Amino acid sequence: MWGAAAMDDQKPGWDDDELMAELALALRAPGEVPLEFAEAGQLAFTWLSIDDELAELTYDSAYDGDRAGTLTRDESAPLRALTYSSPELTFELEITDEAVHGQIVPCQVLDIQVLTLSGEELVVTTDQVGCFTLRPIPRTPFYLRCHTAVGIDVVTNWIAI
Repeated sequence: MWGAAAMDDQKPGWDDDELMAELALALRAPGEVPLEFAEAGQLAFTWLSIDDELAELTYDSAYDGDRAGTLTRDESAPLRALTYSSPELTFELEITDEAVHGQIVPCQVLDIQVLTLSGEELVVTTDQVGCFTLRPIPRTPFYLRCHTAVGIDVVTNWIAI
């Protein structure tokens, strides 16, 4: 039973002035978010336009149950392989210590935009068999976008290495 008498028995921890001071502090807090966090949040929602076709992650060797945990201490780690697929094309990626090697399937010559979470942008062109290399590896998460020969824009999810 919570009436006025019951509330008098339980004194709240703050008086009105303390509560107002805490609320004022809470309202100021969003302005204190580090700039890179705010920019990352904005970039996360601006990378995909309504017309872009999303190439979904369909394979990641880091989660390959057949190979996970099978290395001994004397063996070096295998390449990390990622596959992003859409109805129009597939991005096949292999990550080494020095670079990201990729291939577009079906093979075609096209420009691939590499956009990073830090706002950097790079354009690489595939060769005749659809291969490309990103060197150095982006230090922040990135995604790939390209414009296919049939006029469709394809984009991957964010890739974090």
